[in-house]
Amino acid sequence: MAEMLTMQIANEYSNRARELLDNGLQDVGERRKLRIELQERCRLTELQAVNILNGYYARDYIAMCERREENERREQNNQDN
Repeated sequence: MAEMLTMQIANEYSNRARELLDNGLQDVGERRKLRIELQERCRLTELQAVNILNGYYARDYIAMCERREENERREQNNQDN
């Protein structure tokens, strides 16, 4: 099961991306592996993961993940009743 995206996770991946060799922010090699790892860890789209690695929109994506989780919880509760 995927983890909930948090600011701590976003900062961790953004920092790890900054430590990689500068390749013009291209999604290749180690940067691509890092992006895929983040996507799978937090159930993100490719665009969301790339933006987080680049230090963009983390708070927006965290809010989206929180809403998604809440909606899924509500749906599960409705199915259980």
